[in-house]
Amino acid sequence: MKSTMLQYDDFVSEAVERLLQKGIFKSKADIFRVGAVELAAKYGAVKTKEEVIEEMMFKDAESEYRKVKAGKARLYKSSEI
Repeated sequence: MKSTMLQYDDFVSEAVERLLQKGIFKSKADIFRVGAVELAAKYGAVKTKEEVIEEMMFKDAESEYRKVKAGKARLYKSSEI
């Protein structure tokens, strides 16, 4: 992990201090880390949480579908449950 010294204006400094005082974040590093990830997701540089969850659900559904298709599992109607 790299260490970087940041300089920022009074507005950013005040926002950072309020986030720390409210206990939303434990450190300045956490604030900037979350900010960087949020911006990366916003601009499409990384996947959003929703995209990751959707991919995970698709993988689970796909593997279950293969089991059903191969006869290793069965789908039930809600009335059968």
